[in-house]
Amino acid sequence: MSKIKIYHFHNGSGGGVLSVIKNLLRFSSNDNIENHIIHAVNEKLYPEFKIEPIEGSVSQQLYFYSPNNNFYFTCKQLAKLLPNDEAIIVAHDWVELGLASNLGLQNPVVQILHGNYDYYYQLAEKHQQVVDAYICISPKIFATLQDNLPSRKEDIFHLNFPVPNINQKTTYEDSLQIFYSAGNLNDKNKQFQTIIKIADILSCFEQKCYFTIAGGGISKEEFDKCWPLQMNTQVKYLGLVNNDNILNILPNQDIFLLPSEVEGLPVSLVEAMKAGVIPLVTNWDGAVDELITPAKTGFYFKIGAVNDYVECIEKLNNDRVLLKQISINASQRANALFDPMKNTLQFEEIYIDLNNRKQKCKKPKKVYGSRLDYRLIPNFFTTLIRNKK
Repeated sequence: MSKIKIYHFHNGSGGGVLSVIKNLLRFSSNDNIENHIIHAVNEKLYPEFKIEPIEGSVSQQLYFYSPNNNFYFTCKQLAKLLPNDEAIIVAHDWVELGLASNLGLQNPVVQILHGNYDYYYQLAEKHQQVVDAYICISPKIFATLQDNLPSRKEDIFHLNFPVPNINQKTTYEDSLQIFYSAGNLNDKNKQFQTIIKIADILSCFEQKCYFTIAGGGISKEEFDKCWPLQMNTQVKYLGLVNNDNILNILPNQDIFLLPSEVEGLPVSLVEAMKAGVIPLVTNWDGAVDELITPAKTGFYFKIGAVNDYVECIEKLNNDRVLLKQISINASQRANALFDPMKNTLQFEEIYIDLNNRKQKCKKPKKVYGSRLDYRLIPNFFTTLIRNKK
């Protein structure tokens, strides 16, 4: 019996989506499944992207595409990286869905919706003709997609992604340990300025707080200029830190701040809770209600509600019994919902079902692009015209 070949597509941006892919591969235990990754990377957005070893991947392939190319040409080049029409495409973004639609590929296609955003719902609707199964990573996304695609309810699933088990917090310092992480501290969505304002107010209080900040986008000198200088808010700036190091840092923290304006279901949030770090986050329209019960497993706040964050931090700092109890609750909730082995098996059950299912005939449909992206127009001509703009 030949192995089931799974091809995950990654757009080069890394972050939570890549963490999900890594964990699905890392915790795969089915000998009849082969996991592969195709990095389809926009050369203008991520020109320096390089493949790094990923545990569990049988192969990784990298294709840089230009947004100035004829998209039909891009699709034809990407299709060459698939071995046959039996390989299962796991789509995390638009390019691979455009590939399947544009060429009318007969491959089984699974779309994973990573966030409660219009973007993912629009992709799901736009590519209905080629998507065989939808995996939603939260109950909120699941319910919304079922409302949007009532005729596809049987093909829509809610599955929690796998997250590795993490050492749980066991010791508590006199000063409250607060952790914040962002890929780019200049990203307005991540609300780093809110963190600075919180720290500035806390510096006036008697109880000491110690901040650990991880993130890229600014130098150590730039960081030092923007951070409050008062002694009661000590800080350690780590710069950009890889995920393995963050997992080692988390068990030493008390509070995880994530005041972003918009998020899906962040892998970083689940990792923090597994370690027993109490999440203080924005309420993203119910996206993480399965994880966070206010005052029991974490806390919600409105965007930019600095004073509310400060009040909650002070309460937890003063009441260490409450701090420890919510820490235990958070860890238990996250571990119950995001078991690495069980959740990976649930994803793979869908792949196996699609592999055994008789596939419907899929017809090509041009979804993206202008008249310059038609299949009969040579790529050199499309590129020439777009490079002149």
